[in-house]
Amino acid sequence: MADSPTFFNLPGPYHGDNAYFKILPVPYEGTVCFERGTALGPERICAVSDQMEYIDEESRREFWRRGIQTLPPVTIGESSLDEALPEEVMARVARAADGLFSEESFPIILGGEHSITAPVVRAARKVYPNLSVLQFDAHSDLRDSFPPGGKHSHASVMRRVLEITPHLAQVGIRSFCETDLVECPEQVQRFITPVMLEENFDDSLARIIDFLTDVVYITFDMDAFDPAIAPGVGTPEPGGLTWRQVMNILRRVFAAKRVVGADIVETMPLGGNFVTTEFLAARLAAKIMNFQYLALENSKN
Repeated sequence: MADSPTFFNLPGPYHGDNAYFKILPVPYEGTVCFERGTALGPERICAVSDQMEYIDEESRREFWRRGIQTLPPVTIGESSLDEALPEEVMARVARAADGLFSEESFPIILGGEHSITAPVVRAARKVYPNLSVLQFDAHSDLRDSFPPGGKHSHASVMRRVLEITPHLAQVGIRSFCETDLVECPEQVQRFITPVMLEENFDDSLARIIDFLTDVVYITFDMDAFDPAIAPGVGTPEPGGLTWRQVMNILRRVFAAKRVVGADIVETMPLGGNFVTTEFLAARLAAKIMNFQYLALENSKN
């Protein structure tokens, strides 16, 4: 694990314990139900990150100077995470996330599959009782249970999140099931689909802001993006979000709310030199850090 790549591969004082940004890799894919490979996502995202320039192109700021520490990947002893029971993995992720949420740090969790979000949200809510969640995803993930993994399935993660906080904004949704309509009708009415964003972006953005409390955690499934720009995901869905749409939403959310952490999940490396999705995920993480850096600067003024 000591040889695992770190995000941005920063020099000396910028990646130590005092770093403000904390990257937590969780290489888990124990409940995936289609293509496998997301467990390789965190390492590959970190590996490509140092190929990016360190200055944000919009703000012209060097957000990394607040420090970016890449923590050791979550493990269970010497075993692969995928060899453990899902509930054991969720407990381990919860323990790893405890202590990451504070005034002194901003965590970004890199998955792995989407099921890891629920224990992280639970850890965040211990610190921020009024927490809301902003989900970017192609899928609603509202089933109460789904094999393999049961209640801890990646297809059930937002159902678990709703048990932690009722404040959930779901953006990019274009795949859901009849069970969602029957068991979560109010939440289905809150979906912000790509078509809604295309037809009236300002109204959709206002709805997103209205759904959220003052304190926000962001969970980003990479299949929220259109597969034309993010092909390396386990369950791609056509008609997804664009980079500019996502940036415009995030820019407004960071300006209007207090964002306290994020995760980026479901990156599935395709192998060889085809690293489009890994680069996109790394760039997304960098933009999230930059938006948070600017929010901290603005709060001082």
